[in-house]
Amino acid sequence: MQIAISMCMLFLLSIKISSAQFHHQHKNKKIADSTTNNYIIIQHITLEGNRRTRDEIIFRELTFLPGDTIAVDQLMKQLEVSRNQVVNTGLFNEVVVNIKKWVNDSVDVSVSVKERWYILPLPTANLYDRSFNVWWVEHDHDIRWIQAGIHFNQKNVTGRNDELQATVLFGFQRRFDITYILPYFDYIQKHGLSVSASFTQSRSITYAIDSNKELIHEDVNTYQRSVFQTSLDFSYKPKFNYRYSASLGYRYSKVQDTIAELNPDYFLQGKTTQKYLSLRIGFTRDFRDIRAYPLRGSFLDVSAAKLGLGFLSDLDLWEASVSFNEYFQLGRKWFMSSQNKMKFSIPTAQPYNLQRGLGYANNYVTGYEYYAIDGQNWGYTKLDLKNEIFKIKLHSLQNNVFVKGADLPFGLYGRVFTSAGYVSNAHSSTHNTLDNHLLLGGGIGVDLTLLYDTTLRFEYSINKLGEHGLFFHLSSYF
Repeated sequence: MQIAISMCMLFLLSIKISSAQFHHQHKNKKIADSTTNNYIIIQHITLEGNRRTRDEIIFRELTFLPGDTIAVDQLMKQLEVSRNQVVNTGLFNEVVVNIKKWVNDSVDVSVSVKERWYILPLPTANLYDRSFNVWWVEHDHDIRWIQAGIHFNQKNVTGRNDELQATVLFGFQRRFDITYILPYFDYIQKHGLSVSASFTQSRSITYAIDSNKELIHEDVNTYQRSVFQTSLDFSYKPKFNYRYSASLGYRYSKVQDTIAELNPDYFLQGKTTQKYLSLRIGFTRDFRDIRAYPLRGSFLDVSAAKLGLGFLSDLDLWEASVSFNEYFQLGRKWFMSSQNKMKFSIPTAQPYNLQRGLGYANNYVTGYEYYAIDGQNWGYTKLDLKNEIFKIKLHSLQNNVFVKGADLPFGLYGRVFTSAGYVSNAHSSTHNTLDNHLLLGGGIGVDLTLLYDTTLRFEYSINKLGEHGLFFHLSSYF
């Protein structure tokens, strides 16, 4: 208890110190001699269209404030960077940052936004599978793998870019979860927190891998697995592009005796329950222009976690991961990107349910989407060359309550890509021939970007085994 109280006091002290530094930095900004005409003073900034969003949320994303001095040759770049950062909040359908008035050595800047429709209590259907491609081909697009229910999403609850999410789903898996995210809770807008809890039950469960394909046990009358988990996350964002995080979580899982018999290593030693406290810390450095579909910039994310803390845990596992992406513009409409990710964990004797490798969500090598390649350590690299075929904005109707007359961006990009990956599995069977081998793939495709946050990918790929086919991927950033 004393340790917890001390940590809270240190945390509050850091807010107070950071607040003092914040005011000191702005008070002592370098004001260049405007008579040289090499610099311009930001006289006023006006905000338009933010009916719910608080002014400080937008000001926090701007690279300048009233009274700041900017080199003339950097002004347009600062306007573009500021506009992209406001877009990346996910709060607006349209963002326009313009010079409103320029008189001698001072300018007025206008930031005009069109807010999104923030309340979305919608009937929803989720796919209870590793990917759309696996469901469509391997599971013969069986509708039983679709979860149906209600997803409630209230963004910008108090105008501080906070978010409340709640989900109720039924089907092969039933799921109940709730999450509240508050990006900033202090005056200087640097500290944030989120809290979440969920409960899921599944009638079908993947209990092992054979020939790099999932072995699934299904019982329509009995839930094979139940999982309860909750977490409390803290974040610290001292600058626009840097973020530190810490997360404390608890997870309790239970499976039927049948699963433990089919695979005694599912929780290890034939156990039917698993519980553990976890602590995860992370660092993110994000200089992407538009995070949902970046064309320029870089991204770095590093995290380390301890799974198993204290008497509430029957697990002892360490893991770390790093992601690094680079995005380049080669010409007027040509772009290249490199995306890389690695994960390491110890010890090698791990429960099967925590050994996910490649083939899940966005962690895959091109052409191997139908395979599950599990292991304790893995990594991949992807290289893309893309060309902008067209990029347009469609004007919406003013009386449309969802988009409110915003100009909605759409883009189409042609791509040529290649990727490589490797999964290290210390306990691989001879049937899983993709484990501990270099994976290579490549192909061509097109990306359709919708609004600021959704991308549809259509890819024709071939892998090292000579297998080829058409694959579909859907990603949504916000």
